Amino acid sequence: MLDAVVQVIAERGLEAATMRNVAAGAGISLAQVQYYFRSKEELVAAAFHHVTQSFDEKLATVDLSGSPRKVLRDALELWLPLDEPRARDARVWLAFSAAAATSEALKDIAAATDHELRVAFARLLDAAVAEGQLTEVVDTESEAALLLAVVDGLVMQALALPSPARRAFLAQSLDTHLGRLFQT
Repeated sequence: MLDAVVQVIAERGLEAATMRNVAAGAGISLAQVQYYFRSKEELVAAAFHHVTQSFDEKLATVDLSGSPRKVLRDALELWLPLDEPRARDARVWLAFSAAAATSEALKDIAAATDHELRVAFARLLDAAVAEGQLTEVVDTESEAALLLAVVDGLVMQALALPSPARRAFLAQSLDTHLGRLFQT
């Protein structure tokens, strides 16, 4: 059912994620959706939580044995719309993020997820500092917040480009930012 919510959002936007559309997408009755979720808000919040868990599972697959810069780049690439499945995920993520500005339930999920990402990025940056790869960085937590903002911006810009142009734009932009950060 939650996968159906995500699919509806990816194809038609958050406003189309009605209980009726989700039931149709999942191939179940409206009553079944209503049995588990009393409102669209509950359904959408559960789907947002589902998406964040799915991303956490993908993040757990990143090989941590490389240099902190490589590990960081590999983790960031999971987020970027480099292919259609990641572009779909990015469209869904942006829909949830935009809605979080006005929904308390989604705001809490977005804030918790952003906090977890900043902590994870800061740990990778701490490792780079410890290895002497980040000599100019003093505050890894602030740098992690900036890195998350850069990634959010790159995702938005890339989704506005034609699909064939995204990969080159994202690779060049991400490498430029990481080059500045890692002074290379």
